[in-house]
Formats: sequence, structure tokens, C-alpha cells
Amino acid sequence: MSEDIDQIVADYVLGITRGIARTEIESRLRLDPALQAKAELWQCQFAELDLAAPREAPPAELFNKIIQSIGADEREIEGTLTRRAGSGIWTEMAPGVTYTVLFEDPIAKRRSILLRAQPGATYDSHRHDEGYEECLVLEGDLVMGELRLLPGDFHLAAKGSAHPPATTVSGCLLYLSTPF
Repeated sequence: MSEDIDQIVADYVLGITRGIARTEIESRLRLDPALQAKAELWQCQFAELDLAAPREAPPAELFNKIIQSIGADEREIEGTLTRRAGSGIWTEMAPGVTYTVLFEDPIAKRRSILLRAQPGATYDSHRHDEGYEECLVLEGDLVMGELRLLPGDFHLAAKGSAHPPATTVSGCLLYLSTPF
């Protein structure tokens, strides 16, 4: 089965394509001038349609309805939870450091989070009095004292342990499982 390049590029230009599929198309666009030209053609076509359309204010709740309907027809596997990339709410916990909660288990009193730190950001020293913390570096680097962690490195902080201040040179994305 051959792929429909026009449909794939049109979906990309409209912003319908998300996640890994979007990343794959962006990689292909960087390498394929013909594909770049096709994307530019679709952008021009959509821009002409936009310019030709009469200007009317959309109903007040239309945007919220669109957001709610995105992915609404996707099926979940019973007994599972799927969090789509880009769907979380990011909260600042320190200057240049944000996190989003992926899952909270109220019975085990644990949460899974993604933590993102901008280059040069620092997070203060802290203790783990409530329980252990698991950390997996997904992107970038994390430095705590003399310890430098890179993508794929796993770090466990035992209950009662303390971290020195944590910083990052290039920025980082971490997966953490922590008590709350």
C-alpha cells in the first residue's frame, strides 16, 4: 500500500498530524526538497482559502469543543490510561523548571511526572523524607554535585536521602516517580 503524500502533507500543514507521526514528517521535510515544495504548496493553498473566506467571529465555545473532540474517537484499551504528548498542563516549580503530572496513585501515594528544565536552570537541594524517588533522564543532562546523568541514566534517591542542588547545562527532560 503506497502512502498518499498529498494527504499526509496536508494533514501536517493543517496541524492535524501529532506526536511521532509529526516528528517523522518533520524529519522527512528536512531531507526532501520535493516534500518541502509540496508542504509550501499546501500552505499557499490553505492561505488562499483563508484569505477568500468571509471574516466572521466564531461562536464563543467553538475552540473548546474542537479541543475536546481532538482524539475523542481514539479508543482506549480497557484498564489503561494514555497521555498524549503535549496534552499535559505544565507548572513551574522553580525558575526554568516545569513539570506535568502523568498519573497519580492515591492508594500508593505516588505520582509519575515529566520534569523539564531549561539550560542553566537549578533546583534547590531537598530531602526525600516521604519515600524513594526514581529518575530517568530522557533528554539532556542533569548534574547533582559530582554526579552527571545523561539520557538513559537512572537514579534512585532512597527514603531519607538528600540531593545537592540539581542543575543542567543543556536543559533536560526527566521522568520521575515520586511520593506525594
